[in-house]
Amino acid sequence: MRSTFFLLFFLPLFTFAQTRNGPRAGLSMATISGGQFLNWSGLPKFGPIGGWAWEVKWTNQASFLFEPMYMSKGSLTQDPMLNSWTRVRLGYLELPIMVKLSLDKEPEGIFLTGGLIGGYWINGKQVVKQDGTVLLEQQYALTGAKNREQASVAAGLGWDRKNTAFEVRIQTSVTPFSPVVRGQNLVVGLHFTYYIPKKGSASKKKDKDLAPDQ
Repeated sequence: MRSTFFLLFFLPLFTFAQTRNGPRAGLSMATISGGQFLNWSGLPKFGPIGGWAWEVKWTNQASFLFEPMYMSKGSLTQDPMLNSWTRVRLGYLELPIMVKLSLDKEPEGIFLTGGLIGGYWINGKQVVKQDGTVLLEQQYALTGAKNREQASVAAGLGWDRKNTAFEVRIQTSVTPFSPVVRGQNLVVGLHFTYYIPKKGSASKKKDKDLAPDQ
């Protein structure tokens, strides 16, 4: 897997660079577009987001984000005439590589993100219901699947608060499923990251709190 190799390549940089890291979780709202850029189709299909985030400082207001994660994509469509529902779930391992730009020189505040995402499809399922009865339920066969890798572009708006970060991020794939099916995975994600405090920072804060007032 190319994304795994890419992650292993960057891990030594995370060790020596000025970084902070921690768990990342969230909620995805996904659809499969009709082939047009940022074209929403049907209802939002909700799913989990989970992974780990590294933030590597570049300047006082800019940094790089490396965020290997699992993301649930897919679609949810309804046919009112037949009273039927079709749910498609697609599970991806993803490696976003984002640039983060803070709008304030202070450590906390609003920030913007933008970058590229490499994805690898690992599981999938389709369920069709009519009048509450399951007509079709099938797991997608991964054996022999050719288009398991996926590239996406993403942009987000977030807010830093001490050791936490909240972000709303929209991403769309730019590689089609096949020459016939031109739809794209479009996802609006609500992301939450908790950055683990460093021991050195905690000790400095404690010493500062114990220092007598001048």
